Amino acid sequence: MNAYRSKDWHSFRREVIRLDNHACTLCGRKESEGVILQVHHKEYFQGRKPWEYPYQLCMTVCKGCHAAEHGIIPPKFGWEHVGWDDLGNLDGTCECCGKSIRYAFLVTHKAWASMEVGEVCCDNLTSTQVASGVMESRRRYLNRLETFIFSTRWRQNGGNRHAIQHKRLYIEIIEQDSVCKICLDGRTGNKYFPSVTEAKIATFELIESGELHAYQERRRQKTACLRK
Repeated sequence: MNAYRSKDWHSFRREVIRLDNHACTLCGRKESEGVILQVHHKEYFQGRKPWEYPYQLCMTVCKGCHAAEHGIIPPKFGWEHVGWDDLGNLDGTCECCGKSIRYAFLVTHKAWASMEVGEVCCDNLTSTQVASGVMESRRRYLNRLETFIFSTRWRQNGGNRHAIQHKRLYIEIIEQDSVCKICLDGRTGNKYFPSVTEAKIATFELIESGELHAYQERRRQKTACLRK
């Protein structure tokens, strides 16, 4: 006879669920919400019947959380975020929910293989807002980038020069022979860009990274030394 069909087990099971207030001890969902509740043994002893355990070695879990505890499906809790990547397009697939994703978040768990998941699943699995925080920061960055690229402060000089005043620095994008260069205060860089937009993006990245500020500070210190 299957031990889990016996009256002893059913009586034991009902008591465990009662002690846990008829709710899953992992996700908190309640029996009154239509959730199927089961009893999970935290550890097993050879030869002992399922109902011959102290109540403290058992826990009420929903069907989904129980499957996760036994490694049948990925655990729902205890994940850690370790990094993320922009795939460029919707080329990825969330390994948790199966949706197409552009931004893949890598999560790890001590009892499961690492997974690449989307923003929502990452936040749910890690019980944090780390992914949504990354995406909000990314959205703000892209908004600032778009504002910089299409700013009305850009002026076209002589047909092949696009200029803007950033704080105390005069920036020019110079088009020549189908390529572009960045010019800062009259000093032209060595790197080539295929378009004005690409050069503006590179300029914006210099501003965001702090490199432009460092360049300005070096120029200021050099000028101060020459005046002494």
